[in-house]
Amino acid sequence: MNIIDSLRNNVEKHPSKIGFIDEENNITFQEMLNCVEKFSSSELFKNKNQTVGLILENSIQDIIAYLGIINSGKIVHIIPPNITKKNFINQINSSNPYIIICSEKNQINFSNFDKDLAIYTNEEIISKSTIQEKIPNINKIAYLIYTSGTTSEPKGVPISHEMIEFTTKNIVKVLGYSKNDVDLTPLPLYHSFGLGCLHTSIYVGSTFVLLKNSNNLEDVLNSLKKYNATTLAVVPPTLTKFLKFENQYLHEKFSNIRLIITNSTSIPKKTVNDFKQIMKNRKLATYYGLTEASRSTFMIFNENSKLDESVGKAAPGVKIKIKKFDKKLKVGEIVIQGKNVIKNYWKNSIADKNLESGWLQTNDIGYLDNDENLFLVGRNDDVINIGGEKVIPSEIEEIIKQIPEIEDAVAFGIDNKIFGKTIKVNVIKKKNSNLEKIKILSYCLKNLEKFKIPSKIEFVDKIPKNEYGKVKRSILK
Repeated sequence: MNIIDSLRNNVEKHPSKIGFIDEENNITFQEMLNCVEKFSSSELFKNKNQTVGLILENSIQDIIAYLGIINSGKIVHIIPPNITKKNFINQINSSNPYIIICSEKNQINFSNFDKDLAIYTNEEIISKSTIQEKIPNINKIAYLIYTSGTTSEPKGVPISHEMIEFTTKNIVKVLGYSKNDVDLTPLPLYHSFGLGCLHTSIYVGSTFVLLKNSNNLEDVLNSLKKYNATTLAVVPPTLTKFLKFENQYLHEKFSNIRLIITNSTSIPKKTVNDFKQIMKNRKLATYYGLTEASRSTFMIFNENSKLDESVGKAAPGVKIKIKKFDKKLKVGEIVIQGKNVIKNYWKNSIADKNLESGWLQTNDIGYLDNDENLFLVGRNDDVINIGGEKVIPSEIEEIIKQIPEIEDAVAFGIDNKIFGKTIKVNVIKKKNSNLEKIKILSYCLKNLEKFKIPSKIEFVDKIPKNEYGKVKRSILK
């Protein structure tokens, strides 16, 4: 079953139910289907080329465009609104769409772009709609999304309807989504997490509430009450930022929420503990996955604090193994197999080498405990080779963070003429702390092996992180 079939099922069961809400409008399932069918009947989709670019924003109009392109038989190339010119050109050269669709305010104008590419607004597509007796068969691939556009050969990830159905069924089974839910999502649709939330709501027939700006925390919290939301999807840093508000205030705002779902990055222990209290007898959950292997694990936090740093067990129908790169270490590269894993990258034979007999080489480092719970410890690229000894930065960071005066810390490799690399640690001190470097060094000497001792320690005001809370190690020095 594809996502359009799910939409039609909702129309059959409850056509007049409000299915989609944004900050400006709301529409029923019947109205959504009508709009989608009109959009997909545009004469512009009669072109033989299979890929259509869509600059995907958080609005009902853009959901119509996304579903309309799928219904036309085309593949949606999802393009972030804030994409750089370089990344845009790389992605377009890779996906080769014949048109780009966007809102009026987000029309891209790259004057030196040497590709014959037409750009249309949503309104222009609708204006070119005609009545068709039959819509083309829906493509096996729903959308194309890029994990990186910083190289000359960006990694395009084709997501099939089979993958969407598989992961969505797992989400519903594990987390209990139903038609009675009101799902609040302040996440961008151009990311897999936000788009997955949309798919889940359409699949079960719940109401999908879409916000534009997750940085406005009070707006998110007020929206929980405004729309009587029952589920909330946020990235880990947002969850942590909520804790700046008083406990009683949060209890009141989350009183109607039965589930908070976040994603892959390990959540700070304090955040988990505080929200376990706020969400008592309800669900706080996370998952681990990649664009190429969405929702590979699920973790529902409970009273077992030993699992607070785990991302859970493999989802139903998914297999996870650890390829150990060092016999002395229990950690290794995480590899994943299942119907949630892509069969190949988009026209990229080099990237396809990451797929061996259906097993995806994730480049993530982790380990499985005796009960098959998965723990993330970093990225393969982050491993520091010190004179032949492999050092995982997170191991050092965890030790250093045990010092009470430290707010945050990050360890990374710096060049060394003798050992190849040594370790540098950037440290954020807690406010009004008089912590000195010698105390950190002394603590490391007592708790770390000799080759793991930092050769340099620097106090900093900020550690660079992306919107998901992951450290941008590549820019550290």
